[in-house]
Amino acid sequence: MPLDIGQLNVLCIEDTESDYLLIERTLRLANLVGRCERVETTEALNEALGGSQWDLVLSDYAVPGVYFTDTLRHLLHRYPNLPVILVSGTIGEIKASVMVEVGAWDYVPKDRLDRLVPAVKRAIERASAQDTMRSPAAGGSIAERSR
Repeated sequence: MPLDIGQLNVLCIEDTESDYLLIERTLRLANLVGRCERVETTEALNEALGGSQWDLVLSDYAVPGVYFTDTLRHLLHRYPNLPVILVSGTIGEIKASVMVEVGAWDYVPKDRLDRLVPAVKRAIERASAQDTMRSPAAGGSIAERSR
């Protein structure tokens, strides 16, 4: 039986507002997002991570001044059960597969946002299953349980 995901708190690392709005709309139409916040600098990212509980991070690869590999490494270290999905139109399949191998949970090309909702559902189900294996009595958001 599929997990009832509910509405998620989503942090979106994206420098292009129109792309962010398309991503947010895709999640809202699927009734998956309760809160969606966009950041486009490392400072804003660190502030958002420190100030809120997140269930999911969606990140573009090419955000000026925000290096995806560094961000991914930081998130994996600090929040190992927080899903990070790469959503990019510039990276290409080969480099994206490398990013998934090193820790991104999935990759969705920006020109194929129809793949976003299934990717989000898979990531949240995987995070929930991993968290349940670690602590059966865990409560709160996925990000909260990762802290």
